[in-house]
Amino acid sequence: MEESSIGFVLIECKQESIKNIVNQLDEIDAVKETIKVDGLWRIVAKLEAPNLDNIREAIQWKIRKMTGIESTLTLVEYM
Repeated sequence: MEESSIGFVLIECKQESIKNIVNQLDEIDAVKETIKVDGLWRIVAKLEAPNLDNIREAIQWKIRKMTGIESTLTLVEYM
């Protein structure tokens, strides 16, 4: 069985941006699940990829470039 890396991105945004951001997240291959939550962080995205470099690239070049995202916090699985 091939192992993969897992990461979570906590996303801060305005309430009115949530739907648009979730729709954009759904288009990213590495994003496996999105959960809308209440609090400072409005969305939690679960990412899974063959390695951490793929997760970092998805976060840096796709997620952080999205309109409406004010801040992110990334958590990666500890191996």
